[in-house]
Amino acid sequence: MKIVGHVMQDFRHAGGEATPPRIYTVRGIALALFRVSQLAGRRTPALGGLVKQINHVITGSDLAWQAEVGQGLNLLHPTGVVIGKHVRIGVNCKVQDSVTIGGKGGDNDGHPVIGDRVSIGCGAKILGPISVGTGATIGANAVVLTNIPEYATAVGVPARPVAVRK
Repeated sequence: MKIVGHVMQDFRHAGGEATPPRIYTVRGIALALFRVSQLAGRRTPALGGLVKQINHVITGSDLAWQAEVGQGLNLLHPTGVVIGKHVRIGVNCKVQDSVTIGGKGGDNDGHPVIGDRVSIGCGAKILGPISVGTGATIGANAVVLTNIPEYATAVGVPARPVAVRK
């Protein structure tokens, strides 16, 4: 039952009830397989990698089982989403399709830390040893290479904060 609880963490409403229709969508399958890969990878890294690859083939999302991702992740359209193995993502984040979150090419170059309740638009790239603050919004196709403050909206190539709200 521990596995079911771990997998279901992304499907709960604030009241604690699961949302069955969401579980049976491609986004639900991507999230469920991601959480299974995390559990499997902690026991046997090769098995975690296998489940990750199955997820990639079935849903088109490349989610490293080693990534630290808080509960409530919402992959609105998981196709093309890439999350690197050293990435940290907070709770209740929303990620659109074709988003890449990771390093700039090497294991030692640093990786992004995404705060809680961050919304990331389709096609955005968040690369390198940076942080995206809690409540931030990253616009579609933005390329984030520097830190983004809390509650900021960042757009452009390279991305710059254009507004900060509280």
